[in-house]
Amino acid sequence: MVKVLISILFAVNIFSLLLADGPYDFWLIYESDGLRNGPYYSGATLYYPINAPEPLASIVIVPGYGMVEASIQDWGPFFASWGIIAMTIGTNNPYDFPEERAEALLDAIETIKQEDGRINSPVYGKIDLNSFAVSGWSMGGGGAQLAAVMEPTLKAVIALCPWLDNWVLEPDDLNHSVPTLIFSGQYDVNAPPYLHANIHYNYTPSTTDKLLFEVEYGDHYVANGPDGGSGYIGDRAHEWLKKYLLDDFSNCELLLEVPPTASQYLTNIECDSIIQGDLNGDGVIDILDLIVLVNMILDGEYSIIADWNEDGVVNILDIIIYKNIILGN
Repeated sequence: MVKVLISILFAVNIFSLLLADGPYDFWLIYESDGLRNGPYYSGATLYYPINAPEPLASIVIVPGYGMVEASIQDWGPFFASWGIIAMTIGTNNPYDFPEERAEALLDAIETIKQEDGRINSPVYGKIDLNSFAVSGWSMGGGGAQLAAVMEPTLKAVIALCPWLDNWVLEPDDLNHSVPTLIFSGQYDVNAPPYLHANIHYNYTPSTTDKLLFEVEYGDHYVANGPDGGSGYIGDRAHEWLKKYLLDDFSNCELLLEVPPTASQYLTNIECDSIIQGDLNGDGVIDILDLIVLVNMILDGEYSIIADWNEDGVVNILDIIIYKNIILGN
């Protein structure tokens, strides 16, 4: 146990652990543990939540030009602590361009899929094979956008201070329907927002759900981890995946609120009003919702709308709360 703990402390710095503020514990594995070595990327760490509702959705994060996996590794523990498998990867060449980084992201998704069928994997049989998101920093963020064009079945994109060659970039290059969250820094000199993030937002179709969060006084490194923008970077990233990757719309309105650390905040998303506990969607909480809840528990299903005490499971405690609400207590 001590040996394993020491290996984790070497792989994830203490600061990363402090940023993992979600409700779930997590663990990690490497290629030396049996994780596939994909041909389009170099090196990987897979962080997985413990005792989170299954099947588990996943996200892959790739670094920027000239940088290594460790530069974006703070995101791994963070997402895993919120119940999402997160895989951080390196690139075959640190100087790969966005196109190669897009291929690396999609190749990493194939690795995660294979973990679902690898008997000795800690996530064997636990992965949602239809729920994947991609993310990347700088050229990796540009690669994430290109990956969405290449693979339209992706559930979400999170572009971290993205960079694409703005001299040749055209709207058709970002013509995809994958919901896209873009972070940028107001004073980013490596990928100035007016030459990159803003253009990415404008070129992403108006029919695609999208959000641009520019951090006031932020630089090119402001979104390398969830603590950027006084923590609002991680908050908005989590809520984005919650809505689009996990199909949980309960906190959608939070995405419409402008963070105090934003110098620019643009979005085209709309949120439907959701009533906590209204499992059949008829606008009231009554015995019919209680019946749906009981069936949900019997089938081993989970919904945040039914989880009244927010303990990550739906069980008899939620039934008691439902009963008291219906009885007017």
